[in-house]
Order: sequence, then C-alpha cells, then structure tokens
Amino acid sequence: MRKPGITLDTQAAMAYIGESVLMELYMDEGEPPYWCCVHIVGVVLEKEGVWDYPYFMAMSFTSDGRTPSEIPFMDILTIRVMRYRDRHGSGNVLGRIALPNAERSGAALPARRDSFTVPSNGSTGAAHP
Repeated sequence: MRKPGITLDTQAAMAYIGESVLMELYMDEGEPPYWCCVHIVGVVLEKEGVWDYPYFMAMSFTSDGRTPSEIPFMDILTIRVMRYRDRHGSGNVLGRIALPNAERSGAALPARRDSFTVPSNGSTGAAHP
C-alpha cells in the first residue's frame, strides 16, 4: 500500500519557493519511490471549483527545458531543502539537509551564556557518567 504524500499549508508551501530541494517521489503503483533534486520556482494551490490539487512548479537540476514541471504534493513522500553543494570533490553532494527556515527551531538554549556557570560553548564542565 502506498504511503500518503505530504500535506502542506499555504505558508509551509510558500517557504519552499526559491529553494533547491531533494524529494522522494512516488509516481506509479508497483514502482519503488525515487529521489530527485529540483529547484522550486512556484506553487499552485487548490481552489474549490477551479483546481483540485496543489502542486509545486519545479525545474530539474539536469533539465534543459524552459518550462517547470508540475509535482503534485500527493506524489511527494519526503522533501528536504539543500543548503549548499560540495565544491571540494569529496562526493558529499547533499551535505547538510534542513527544512526551510520559515520559523526558528524553538530549541531550548541556556538562559545565561558566557556566565561563570555556563561558558559560551554551552558546557557546564560537569562530568557525565
């Protein structure tokens, strides 16, 4: 049975515009999902009575075409933003993969950094058994 595609609200979908992303796509029954790299250049949202399903307008890294491809949200199993590409020839073309920075992560940080109890690197210096 097929896994459901991603569900994005308008704000989340718009955050991907202008980003280079790695996508895991599911297209046909019986075929395994595949991965591709694309540049997101636009979003078409569903509108009752006008358009039935939302999709990204995307340009492939390898395409010579002048028009973007349509990638429906329901066909996307995974999507990750690519922040940079390897220029040193190490073979690590994906590097760090992260979600778009629409909002801050909300991760907890020490309340007081660079104090006598918590240095700037966040370490308390206590031993952890």
